[in-house]
Amino acid sequence: MRNQIRRRGTRRNPIRRRDTVSEIPDELLLTILSFLPSKDAVATSAISKRWKSLWKEVKTFRYDDPYPLTFNMFALFIRSRSSVDILQLKLNPGFSRTNINPLVKDAVARSLRELRIEMLYISFELPQCLYFYPQLETLILQKLSLVDIPSNVSLIGVKKLHILSVRFSSDESVIKLLSICPLLEDLVVRRSLYTNVMIFTIDVPTLKNLYIYNSWKSRPEGVHGFVVNAPSLRCFNIEDSFSNYLRFANMPELVKASVNIVCDQPEDILGSLASTRHLSLCLQTPYLPLATSFLFLDHLELFSCPSQWCNLLKDAPILRVLKLYQKHSQSNDVNDSWNQPISVPECLMSHLEIFEWRHYNGTDEEREAAKYILGNASCLKKASFYSKSARKRDILKELESVARGSKTCMLVFE
Repeated sequence: MRNQIRRRGTRRNPIRRRDTVSEIPDELLLTILSFLPSKDAVATSAISKRWKSLWKEVKTFRYDDPYPLTFNMFALFIRSRSSVDILQLKLNPGFSRTNINPLVKDAVARSLRELRIEMLYISFELPQCLYFYPQLETLILQKLSLVDIPSNVSLIGVKKLHILSVRFSSDESVIKLLSICPLLEDLVVRRSLYTNVMIFTIDVPTLKNLYIYNSWKSRPEGVHGFVVNAPSLRCFNIEDSFSNYLRFANMPELVKASVNIVCDQPEDILGSLASTRHLSLCLQTPYLPLATSFLFLDHLELFSCPSQWCNLLKDAPILRVLKLYQKHSQSNDVNDSWNQPISVPECLMSHLEIFEWRHYNGTDEEREAAKYILGNASCLKKASFYSKSARKRDILKELESVARGSKTCMLVFE
């Protein structure tokens, strides 16, 4: 018996372990290496014969070491490369312009296309070699104090610009930076406690995509916010619960918008979005206006109570997809009660196909609104309700018994 046990214990596992790393194609490995600091990417050459020269094909170079001595070594390393597509620098306050400018100049000489600089809140002046350099397409500035742009210069190739927690000498300096980017199409702006600009004015006729994030912990004193004039804009995303001054000009080319803001003048905001086809809307406002028409709106996501979103249905005649995220009132305001429209909105009678309601709790107001949608949406193909209520089973049974205007509607409960 003991011999049998020994023989069983020494038997090898017939299933061989697969070397999954060896099966990864070089293209994917190069992508992974591009996310590493350059010193770590080079260190992978010691892994195996295959990895020995793989790092040499990486065109993205990252530096985030706090020691100036290693920066000098990194600069020599960049000088030894034949091509530098992307250069990313994260520098501490010990670095100066004399350290940065020669490095950026060497990268420009090697066909630099994207530059990212994070300076940890120290003064930074754009290197002269970037002006009138046509191959730089993306410029990302983060956590730095930008020195005023000189006169008669241009970032002639920049199409993507990120301004992330950047300090400027004045509000006008923002306007100057944007004005020297004649081909700018994508802009990302992030405000934080470090940002000193009061009114961000974004007046860019070529802009197609705009993303605004305001991450203040509380509202600062004075007038602060954003003014946007971008007639070519196609995608607009703003998350801002702190600004008290928001002005958006008409966006006739807008296709997709996501708006999450505090707003005391919703008429102006919604009016500028009237051309969009896909809208995600969360307005912290006491009311939604009745006069805005969304003639092209196909997909609508709303974060509000039924008393507010029912007003928008009649203003979106070709709405096909409606997704609701219940926002419960903090008070018992009578304005939050469901008021059935006088006439059935056109979108319910002839277009709405997909209806989704998340955070559905089956209150009297919600139940009446759900019955109205299900009973009048004659083209509805699918209606989904998501609930975490303790009464979930009873709530869903109530919905199941509701008469539906569409005979082909599939009801989904989760």
